[in-house]
Amino acid sequence: MSFRVVNTVDVESESDIPDRFTGRVRLRHDGHLVYVAWLVEGVLTNPARQTPAYVRYRQNGRVKYEMHYRAGALHDPGEGEPAVRGFHANGNVHYEERYRNGRRHDGPGGIAAITKWRSDGTMRRQLRYYNGRQVIAAKSLA
Repeated sequence: MSFRVVNTVDVESESDIPDRFTGRVRLRHDGHLVYVAWLVEGVLTNPARQTPAYVRYRQNGRVKYEMHYRAGALHDPGEGEPAVRGFHANGNVHYEERYRNGRRHDGPGGIAAITKWRSDGTMRRQLRYYNGRQVIAAKSLA
């Protein structure tokens, strides 16, 4: 049997976060949870592969967006998972962004670095990136 002791600080202002803090930070405002962040020596870092380093909440408690970090840089936690995922107020996915070492980068198998959806679930647009630079597709000459 094993367990981890997690240092957690509950704050009402980011200035209340201790310098070079390691652990979980929960920021609340007017009684509402605003975000939960995981830090290692003051730097955003996923505490586990599937657990995002930063989760922002709406006033009703639903997730607004989540972000995965590796040593302070946005980074996809796994091949099929984007570093950033945002949600519409109805809970449907609004956008996904893929990153490699802090730079937008298309995912495996040609998955666009940025994909956005309408609140009804239909795709709105995709943007492609390679090593942080947007890739513009050549227009057809037909």
